[in-house]
Amino acid sequence: MHLETTRERTADMVSKLSKLMLWMNSGCNARCRMCDIWREKPGRNLTVADIARWAPEWREVGIDTVVLCGESLMHPDVWPVVAEIRKQHIRVELLSNGLLLSRHARDVATHCDVLRVSLDGPRAVHDRMRNVSRAYDRLQSGIAALHEAFPAFPVDARCAVHRQNYRHLSATVDAAKELGVRSISFSGTDIHNEEAFRRFETIDQNYVENLVIGPGELPELERSLTLLKNGHAADFASGFISDTPERLDELLLTYYRSLSGKEERAIQCNAPWTSVILEYEGTLRPCFPMPAYESRPEGSTLLEVINSPSALAFRRKLDVTTNPTCRRCVDQSVNPC
Repeated sequence: MHLETTRERTADMVSKLSKLMLWMNSGCNARCRMCDIWREKPGRNLTVADIARWAPEWREVGIDTVVLCGESLMHPDVWPVVAEIRKQHIRVELLSNGLLLSRHARDVATHCDVLRVSLDGPRAVHDRMRNVSRAYDRLQSGIAALHEAFPAFPVDARCAVHRQNYRHLSATVDAAKELGVRSISFSGTDIHNEEAFRRFETIDQNYVENLVIGPGELPELERSLTLLKNGHAADFASGFISDTPERLDELLLTYYRSLSGKEERAIQCNAPWTSVILEYEGTLRPCFPMPAYESRPEGSTLLEVINSPSALAFRRKLDVTTNPTCRRCVDQSVNPC
């Protein structure tokens, strides 16, 4: 009995990670209709000293990529923070809504390896979903400023597809070309997981109905995907649309069918064993939709937190193929071990 327990504990121990998602400041300057992060008061930030203290361990445990999440360009010391990460020869990827990109264009190109921007659709759709004035134009100006200084810097776009924009897939690809990005990818939109996007006690029937592509709309989603495949075959072939047509069906059609109970998804994800989320209060999570690990005791290391008894018990019990949160998650990750 003791030997079996030891084996189980060892199997769920984490000794190496490949990716860290760094959410280093509260709040957001967009007011997106599918996210409540903007409702948080800005001003809670991880400090340069925090990152300088922690980053050497990140490299020691194998982390080769840090992804800056939330809206990091709002952080008052974003570039000194990034400099501490780069000292460890860690790759930095920036996710952003682009509203402050014009101001930070040169620093983005100097300190980051790639920029990924959110794109909700053509101009009118994007502005409506971001719910701030001239969101599309500000994103376009920021990308232009970045490419004026560094023409070859890689900028990729990502579109989260839901009820408010699924009819505009082809126009979204056209918008991505207009913006001058290197590629565009698509995903479904998380509808149900409260931990993701800070939607505590805000997900009600009206919220879900505004975003979910329901059973009666699935044929129209399929037609929209068909139009995209037929009208943009060259963009699939060139990789400008980075998802294959088959993968796109899985990401969108199968996902929304599964939410309607019409199809089962094949879930493949190892994120809780290979990556970690670090938030602006020092909180660590196995992934965005999952509850946080226990509070980080003063002086504890990253591995001590994610190998605590409660964390080990969580991973031991976690079956991503059956867990309700995993089955509703749009961002399955299979990272190098």
